[in-house]
Amino acid sequence: MITNYFKIAWRNLWKHRLFSLINVFGLASGLTVCLLAIAHIKGAFDYDNFHPNRERTYRVLTDVVGKNNDVTRYATSPMPLGELLKQEYTFVEEAARVVKTYGEFSGNHKQLSLLCFAVDPSFFQIFGYKLAQGQPATEPNTVVLTRETAEKFFGTANPIGKTVEDKNLGIFTVTGVLDEQPARSHLQFDMLLSLQTPYKPEHRTAFEDWRQYQTGYTYVLLKSGTTAEALNKALPTVQSRVTKGLAFATEKGYSFRAQRLADFSPSYEDLVHGTYEPQIGGLLIEMGVGLITLLLAAFNYINLTLARSLSRAREVGIRKVSGAVRWQVVGQFMAESVVLSMLALGLAIVMLELVKPMAFVQQWLVGGVKWDWTLWAVFVLFSIVAGLLAGLVPARVLSAFEPAQVLRSQTGLRVIRGISLHKSLIVVQFAISLIAMIGLLSMVRQMNYMATADYGFRREGILNIPLNEVPAHRLMNELDGLAGVEQVAATSDLFGHNGGGYGLVRRGGDSAATFQFSVDPQFASTFDLDIIAGQGLPAGTSTLSGQDSVSRFILINEQAVKAFRLGTAAEAVGQQLRLNDSTEVQVAGVVKDFRFATFVWDIKPLVLFTQPSQFRYLTIRVAPGNEAAVLADVQQIWKRLAPYAPFEGQWYNDFLYQRHSHTSDANFMLLLIGLAFSIACLGLLGMVTYTTQTRTKEVGVRKVMGAEVIQLVWLLSRDFVKLLGIAALIALPLGYLAGYAFLINFAYHVSIGFETLGLCVGVLLVLGSATIGFKTYRAALSNPTESLRSE
Repeated sequence: MITNYFKIAWRNLWKHRLFSLINVFGLASGLTVCLLAIAHIKGAFDYDNFHPNRERTYRVLTDVVGKNNDVTRYATSPMPLGELLKQEYTFVEEAARVVKTYGEFSGNHKQLSLLCFAVDPSFFQIFGYKLAQGQPATEPNTVVLTRETAEKFFGTANPIGKTVEDKNLGIFTVTGVLDEQPARSHLQFDMLLSLQTPYKPEHRTAFEDWRQYQTGYTYVLLKSGTTAEALNKALPTVQSRVTKGLAFATEKGYSFRAQRLADFSPSYEDLVHGTYEPQIGGLLIEMGVGLITLLLAAFNYINLTLARSLSRAREVGIRKVSGAVRWQVVGQFMAESVVLSMLALGLAIVMLELVKPMAFVQQWLVGGVKWDWTLWAVFVLFSIVAGLLAGLVPARVLSAFEPAQVLRSQTGLRVIRGISLHKSLIVVQFAISLIAMIGLLSMVRQMNYMATADYGFRREGILNIPLNEVPAHRLMNELDGLAGVEQVAATSDLFGHNGGGYGLVRRGGDSAATFQFSVDPQFASTFDLDIIAGQGLPAGTSTLSGQDSVSRFILINEQAVKAFRLGTAAEAVGQQLRLNDSTEVQVAGVVKDFRFATFVWDIKPLVLFTQPSQFRYLTIRVAPGNEAAVLADVQQIWKRLAPYAPFEGQWYNDFLYQRHSHTSDANFMLLLIGLAFSIACLGLLGMVTYTTQTRTKEVGVRKVMGAEVIQLVWLLSRDFVKLLGIAALIALPLGYLAGYAFLINFAYHVSIGFETLGLCVGVLLVLGSATIGFKTYRAALSNPTESLRSE
């Protein structure tokens, strides 16, 4: 009987090939998005599954209670905790400290910005990071590199025994290279430094003070047979003992709790200083997007099946008259939906292979996912369930018809008076697609705004050159004499990026956190910064003593004047401030506020000082029309000064565009919107096709009576055009809210006006009208003798 169901199902699908194709493509599109989300979810549960002691490894979390009794959860904990637990509790086999840090490391004539973790020797016993060559970094001033980092520094040469250097951390000898990880990990890094390296006196508090709970992470490996309960019982005892008598500045206190490594991913709570495991909220959103896309496709199946309800109802009536009971009729319709879903799964797998190479998909969704038989089994099961659910509504509705009624009835199905079910679903489809399009266009316009906006400083004709290991003064001397070069300046970081350095500045008893850039005296004039009071940084007095000292004079912006309560800009000039609690500096001038950081924030207090040891970029101001010649000359100079380092110069306009355009993200979101509109338009095409087929004789009679083609097109189209209008009315306010929910995250953002809403509605009407007009125009041109000769 089941075999017979599938045979009849295949014959029905083949008989109505257009409708079947629409349904297969729609379901395949929805399944593709769902399969991506399922793969990401599966990858999230696979995090850190390659560690042999995964079930016995725990991270100690810190729950901090504030003065107002609010609780903030930290993934970090005080640094002395691990050693104390290992010494005093026999069930603890190993404990390790892990401290996250960023560094500018140089080696083999190359300089790279790297993400590092400083780890205890026991780290390599707790975790299962395997080495491709060499030994773990267990001695002071040693480091283990990832394979990618080793290749960036040393190419194909053996890196063991070579050194890399950071100006703040010192020189480190490479002792090993990590092998490729079989799965993703909550710890992502470019290198692992030995925490046995002696730390500087100023870091003593961070590593020894029990009040400092934000320095790093504490991992504990329990002995075999020990339960988490033993650790959780010990932690409150330790907390009460070590915090007794401690005076906290902004907290009432804290407590500890253990988190098992196997439970890290996906994360069900938002931890301050959390690591890189995916959040459950993000996974649910991804799955929600996939299910919405699949729901749109399911609407097509419901629509097209119920639109043909008259012919299918008569089929049901005949089956029941012949003796079929309701569950047998339901089985027939469900068999059709399962066959459709399996065909859709095959197409979805092809589509999945096409989108997998996309940068966004690799980085955020499927990178590192193991495509094993369990994942494919989930794909098949999910597709069958999706097909059954899509076919459930038509099966229940059509199988409920009574033979005596349906064999003489000419009426269709209705949700409310005057609006049929298929019309309602068309409205929902296009409304969802339009909401998504408004949201996407708002995002794209905001990204383009950040990439092309006026930041308040000169960005045209500015060439940025990362210095790597080339001395700034030497390269500046070479570039100053080039034809077409107007000015050359040096800086520690680039404007329009992440805001540069961050530190405290004090004035008497007042203090404020400021963004800080180290620049040379020519920097302000190079970028056309508007100095509204005082003067620029004096030339020739850049430092007090050598490259590691900070200049005696600084520039601040208007927000800094307000933050330090210095009065007017003119009154601020000459005032004394203390930079980073160590250096007395004097305000030489005040620059007009400009956007030096991300558009997420309002303009913040800014300090510009001179400290040549922090210079990381040269910026060249090029005369208009000389860009190509200057770039060629600069490349030749660079090749002479740094023959082993690649030239990474970039025009400032290009830097800002690449930094903020997020092209790969926008392309993937555009793909989703395209799929949604394709599904909606194909569903509309199917409905228009069926409607024109059922009204063929009416069209023929009207043509015989003298109706013109344009009148017939409008007759067949007007109901569907009304549906598009209803969808637009529903989607406009909801789309506006969706776009605003994204834009509200930015202090400076575009507005959602007619240019956004009008364009999206225009696209909706053009696509919808083209879909409707294509079929109705062909129907209006048909020869009436063909449709009426059977009468």
